[in-house]
Amino acid sequence: MPIQTTDDLAITYADTGPRDGQPVLLIHGWPDDASTWDDVVPALNAAGLRTIVPTLRGFGETRFVRDAPRTGNSAILAMDMIALMDGLGIERFMIAGHDWGSNTAEALAVGWPDRVERMAMLATPPRLGGMPTPPFEQAQRQWYHWFMATERGAKAVRDDHKGFAHIHWVNWSPPGWFDEATFARVARSFENQDWADVTLHSYRARWNEAEPDPRSQWLEDKVKATKTLSLPTMYFQGAVDGVNPPSASTSVPAKFTGPFAFVTLNGVGHFIQREAPDAVARHLIQLFTGNPADLSDTTDRSLIMSKTKPFLAGAAAIAVVAAAIGVASAQTASQTSGRPLTQVAQFDHQATGVAVTADGRRFVNFPRWTDDAPISVAEVMKDGSLKAYPDAKWNSWRNAKSAEMPVGDYFVCVQSIVPDGHGNLWVLDPGAPGNEKILEGAPKLVKVDLATNRVTKVIKVPLNVALQGTYLNDIRFSPDGKTGYITDSGTRGAIIVIDLETGKGFRALDGHGSTQIDKTVKVMTDGKPLVRPDGRQPAFAADGIAISNDGKTLYYQALTGKTLYAIDTALLRDGVSEATRAAGVKTVAQTHVADGLWMSKAGTLYLTSPVTNGITRLVGDHVEPVLTDARLRWPDTFSEGPDGRIYVTASHIQDTNWFKPGAPASLKTELFSFAPAK
Repeated sequence: MPIQTTDDLAITYADTGPRDGQPVLLIHGWPDDASTWDDVVPALNAAGLRTIVPTLRGFGETRFVRDAPRTGNSAILAMDMIALMDGLGIERFMIAGHDWGSNTAEALAVGWPDRVERMAMLATPPRLGGMPTPPFEQAQRQWYHWFMATERGAKAVRDDHKGFAHIHWVNWSPPGWFDEATFARVARSFENQDWADVTLHSYRARWNEAEPDPRSQWLEDKVKATKTLSLPTMYFQGAVDGVNPPSASTSVPAKFTGPFAFVTLNGVGHFIQREAPDAVARHLIQLFTGNPADLSDTTDRSLIMSKTKPFLAGAAAIAVVAAAIGVASAQTASQTSGRPLTQVAQFDHQATGVAVTADGRRFVNFPRWTDDAPISVAEVMKDGSLKAYPDAKWNSWRNAKSAEMPVGDYFVCVQSIVPDGHGNLWVLDPGAPGNEKILEGAPKLVKVDLATNRVTKVIKVPLNVALQGTYLNDIRFSPDGKTGYITDSGTRGAIIVIDLETGKGFRALDGHGSTQIDKTVKVMTDGKPLVRPDGRQPAFAADGIAISNDGKTLYYQALTGKTLYAIDTALLRDGVSEATRAAGVKTVAQTHVADGLWMSKAGTLYLTSPVTNGITRLVGDHVEPVLTDARLRWPDTFSEGPDGRIYVTASHIQDTNWFKPGAPASLKTELFSFAPAK
């Protein structure tokens, strides 16, 4: 195997394929070695690509050539790779990196954007913007990080390299994925005298338990300062990855503003290119040789061949630690992760909104989208039964009798129900059955006194505010209960501001980019684009909405979008110019497709994530996963109980006959709850 000498290293590498082919740098991860790409390289070479596959510092036959620090942070690994490519005379290249290699690839793209043309990241999310402390569930999966930060843990790693590596091969991918002969061959790479030092430094440095190699500090700082990348990128996610499950990668798409594809591989764990080499090669060829504009998210259901089931071996100390902290199995992680989700109720029709009052009463609403639901707003009684609210008369609208019934006196198509904190439940009725044409005079806000269970006010939203094509989606209230802010998720997004005392209203940020759909976003569910039979995907403008507890900041996001915005509510007063409002719009975070938003009493902003059947929360300038659960099909709308417990509906939008021809008009849906994130 050839060797390229740099200032620090004698790097062993393989260089195969046509010499005039586009160069692709393939970087292995930990605990693995360069042979991880052996079953991928032939297909890439056959596609006309030249592949360079190095062995990282501290692994295999790569050796230090001088008394340099035995460091392993991602930035110094990236500098090693640049030195290798410089030595080979390769100026521009593409990259695929797995695990450590994923973050090394990311650092290369940040540090040398003029040289890195396209990038694939496998199994390990980017660290752009810095690494926040992970949620407890993810920290549990990463127990080995914290173990290596202790002196006793470090000694155990030094004493039994192979045992330490072996337990991760067992835990991170499905049972039977590898045979012991393969592991034994790879484990010879861990006999490198510097493997333990490089390994320990890599994990300690990422959590500031060790300083990065000082020569690479500039690049570490640049990765932390960089929020997004725009080069064509493909991210590979194993659906049953036991260390970085799907819940750990929900924020990945928002970090890439250029052509991007999120590839989910069913039945595959962490060692993606070893477990599914044919699928990986096929997708890499698409990335490296195809048109970047054609990149799209996908779920690969290729069959995976299982090898002989491995036996659990290795250092007893490591095994005991792993068992003690309960390393989650990959199979479990694929179905549910994060905080436990409790089913509160199930319904025979599609529910969207939920409201929980200060005294614990629970309400839900049923829009008339795909069926003529027999009830629009209901109180969920303690025994789980439903009671029409505030009475049967308000709930007696039927589409078949629309010509006979005055639209202002009935709930026509209720989308949202929200308590105002002043003893009232407000019912938001967009007046557009089937989410289609508005019935003239039907859009309205109905105020119900929770003490008397009587309607005390009806505010009709006029046609110059609720335009034809408007869909009144959700509402939040100022702390004094005098102003309502409504998202219009229809054909021209806006924030509708209603004076709840006079009933007058106006459109703000009408047509502004922050309230419109993002045409670059593809809504994905079950690993594939969500489209109607005619090819249309969901196109919902300003949808989710939340207000800070002091009432000074309004948050909102288009459902067909990936950006969370905010504006000072002072700018939403009548008389403020649209130009002034537009100048005051702030980008809060790059997020994901989100339907509902909720600001908890504790000040945490939650977002629903229909793509992952999950919930996320805003932390600083990014979102983190709170939970994922296969039962949570299209998490829709939030509310909060008096004990701080968060309620969320699962509206099953992807299961409607809009997207599944032949599906029944009426769908079973659910109401869930979970304890707030800490």
